[in-house]
Amino acid sequence: MSIAESVEHARPAFQRDVSAGLDALEPLIGRLTVGGTAVGGTAPDGDHLVTSALRTYRFDTTAQPASDIVPVAAVPVAGVARAIAIRAAVPAAALGALDAALRESVHYSHSRHLYGGTVLDIPHARSLLAATLADALTADALSSAAVCLADAHAPAAPVAVALSAHLMCLLLAEAAQQVSVLAGSTFYARIAPFELIEQHVRDLAALSTLVPDLADALPSAAAAVDAWCGDTGATAPRALLQPDVAAAIASDAPGAVEAHADLAAAAGAALAAVEAGGHATADPHQALELAHRVALLTAAAAVIDGWRQARGSEAIAGDPLAMEACLRRIRGRVVRRQPPLPTDLVARLVAHAEARAASGEEMAIGPARATVTPL
Repeated sequence: MSIAESVEHARPAFQRDVSAGLDALEPLIGRLTVGGTAVGGTAPDGDHLVTSALRTYRFDTTAQPASDIVPVAAVPVAGVARAIAIRAAVPAAALGALDAALRESVHYSHSRHLYGGTVLDIPHARSLLAATLADALTADALSSAAVCLADAHAPAAPVAVALSAHLMCLLLAEAAQQVSVLAGSTFYARIAPFELIEQHVRDLAALSTLVPDLADALPSAAAAVDAWCGDTGATAPRALLQPDVAAAIASDAPGAVEAHADLAAAAGAALAAVEAGGHATADPHQALELAHRVALLTAAAAVIDGWRQARGSEAIAGDPLAMEACLRRIRGRVVRRQPPLPTDLVARLVAHAEARAASGEEMAIGPARATVTPL
């Protein structure tokens, strides 16, 4: 079974709880242990899941010493395949948990009445929901690209997948946190039937600590990031500089031209820094910062490639406004200043979120969605 097939199989389990999702991935990645304790299974508490599906397990949360972090290039051949599988599959499958929390938050926002209307009548709540969906779509595109690279055994896959895993964990945790804000006091009170939101928020935040090979994904890739920056694939950062990409956006998504131009400029600067040896600097903070920027630019390239593949279809990935929202959110992370999305983008994304919640549509991965071209 390929990584993409394993992820599709595991995502419904992750929607129930993260432990069940890890159980579903066991045929691919094996049984995970943290601090000597096996991870997996569910922990019922009466008729409801406990606050966290993982709280009955003991985790070794001690930070791994920097000297013990193994660079991608130094990983023994026997360990490469498993590390790639874990870093590609676990964050991609865990998107199912965010997907479930997002759908429940939409149902909650329609059922909760405030100030003479529902929660979704409040502009800030609508903006929050739109931003969360944009981040989820970015995570979906990025994870799809990583899984395709891993399944294709691409030469740069170890580095690209590690960068993707790092950013995926951040996107999942931050998006889940935004969902918790949208749910308001329900998040703390665990009011049925929305207690699933709190459970997933807590578990997604712990994911990078829970799963080996996720906590050290960025530092392990930092020293070898030049291997990915030299790649000419459609989801590599260099793709942002391609004239045909700019032409496609100018033609079919004019609202995204400015965001793409800014990200292309950032890609040019990052690639120049890598070529100048910035990834191999003696200052680990600078090396990690550069690798993080490359991860963000990889996400931008994946979003654009997904949009180009899905143009003309009914898939949300083919919506130019959804793509623009994703690029704006990525740009905000690059410059460390996140302005609210424009009202037209908010309206479109809220409409998408409501339609997805009503239909029960789930995020797909790989060929089923046809948004990322395998190598």
